[in-house]
Amino acid sequence: MKKIIIFLLPILILFNSDFLFSQETSFKITGISGTAFIEKADKSLRAFRGSEVHSEYKLKTSSNSQVEIVISKNGDKIGNITVYENAILLVNPSIYKNNNDKISLSLLEGYIKVNIQKNAGNVAEIHTANTSAVVRGTEFEVAFAEDGSSIVLLSEGAVDIITDEDKKNLSPKEAFIKTMDDKSKIIKQNSESDPRIFLNRGEEISRADSVSTIENLINAMENISQEDVNLISALNNEYNEKYINDMEMKRYRMLAANEGYYNAIVKLINLDPEKKVEMTPYARKSLALYGANQRAINKMNSAIVKNREKFDKIRKDFDKKIGASISN
Repeated sequence: MKKIIIFLLPILILFNSDFLFSQETSFKITGISGTAFIEKADKSLRAFRGSEVHSEYKLKTSSNSQVEIVISKNGDKIGNITVYENAILLVNPSIYKNNNDKISLSLLEGYIKVNIQKNAGNVAEIHTANTSAVVRGTEFEVAFAEDGSSIVLLSEGAVDIITDEDKKNLSPKEAFIKTMDDKSKIIKQNSESDPRIFLNRGEEISRADSVSTIENLINAMENISQEDVNLISALNNEYNEKYINDMEMKRYRMLAANEGYYNAIVKLINLDPEKKVEMTPYARKSLALYGANQRAINKMNSAIVKNREKFDKIRKDFDKKIGASISN
């Protein structure tokens, strides 16, 4: 009986389409200095060389720490990420089942450098609360500051920058900056665009008036679920692939915003223990918004999946009709 099972196993694997066509992407830690943790919900594990950061998990680095990650697909290296100190990087869950080939990450705090091999033919997405960077074979850097601002810097190759307002193309040695008040600009890289200087400036701005910053971040969190209602309504009446792709990007930015803004609020609230009582209403409100936004994001996720299924069916039926008319 054991021989039969052993004999049948390769056959079952051979004819299992999910096994044949799945493109498993992995994020393995190959170098670490200092201290880092891999976290999900209430779980937190110390990260070591050889650890993998799986879907829906966050990698969190401490002060004076740095982590090197190798991105692999089906065992082949296709890129690498350097995660610098005081950063939080989330491996985004796939919107669709049995689709693990997309490289989608959200930077919730701090600074990372990403290198995707040019010959890999893979698209990588890095999302912050207000910006999506989409690349294919390039080297670039992304930082998300405590005041809710983002910066993307391109070393070589090309990057598509996508925001709620528009889409821009970044050229080598340029930097894209977007602030909490939705102002954005592209500049030539200089000392001011250095990610560490950018993060320090964001920290100074946020802590100069921490209460005002917290209120601004809470207002931004309130807008997440409000946007969701309009987006789902539009999704139910739009069967356009570009629109669906845009909504997928938007969904990841909403996720990054909910996580990133909440993380910044908690950080600012805990700065001064003597103001704990004064900060309690902000803590309660931000936590309630975090939960409400997560539910709204899940609803949007379902709407995207349903819309994609409808679109694929319409396209499949259309292709059949075209094929039938040609054969006749």
